[in-house]
Amino acid sequence: PFSKGSVMRTMQDWWALLRDSGSVWQHPGDSRAPHVVLRSGNHSDGFIDTLRFLCIVKNLNAAAYALSTRLVQVLKGKKVDWVSGSPMAGIPISVAVAQTLPAVQHGFTEKKGDKDLICRFDVPAGETVLLIEEMTTTGGTPQRAVDAILAKNPKAEILPWVGAFLIRCDRRPRELQGRELIPVISLPELGVRFNEWNAASCPLCIAGSKAVGNTKQVWSDLLRTMRDPTHALPE
Repeated sequence: PFSKGSVMRTMQDWWALLRDSGSVWQHPGDSRAPHVVLRSGNHSDGFIDTLRFLCIVKNLNAAAYALSTRLVQVLKGKKVDWVSGSPMAGIPISVAVAQTLPAVQHGFTEKKGDKDLICRFDVPAGETVLLIEEMTTTGGTPQRAVDAILAKNPKAEILPWVGAFLIRCDRRPRELQGRELIPVISLPELGVRFNEWNAASCPLCIAGSKAVGNTKQVWSDLLRTMRDPTHALPE
């Protein structure tokens, strides 16, 4: 079902494919249903597991081709020496994009501690680096990747675009410091909004909804709560 022709799919088409694959959970609006705790510690009424979709190779390749096509439109012939992905989820799609563009070399940043990133690759002076993410919520992770690459390679040229399969923020988020996100799926442009609240002021908690932190471990059961808010999650 996926081919190079899949690049003709609209943003709405890609979002529908993601939802139909069982990769999107949204609170049904019934306080008997649970809600999720994000890595940030905030509570939310929505969660997207892009890796559930992108771990299927044909989906990954199709998404990379669609993203590469969008990037070519802004690159306008600019040579890409390096493509770099963020750990860990951004690395597979960045490899696929590097092959599709094509880029000369591929690299990645690594985690140091909870949020900090480091770069171990040597990028010669003047060579260009294009960053790729599987998903970004605020632009914070790609900016940390920029900082890590430049800390190791101060004379590298980080291109002013960041490719992403899905973004939950605007194309020019404040945290990305002037660079532009080029997405396959943009939730703001689709009018899709998932709320986030501080745990102390979460209205779903106040209404009696249970907060769930092990989201991916109970994913199948969590999806069932969209149809049956009383469905119990395993402890």
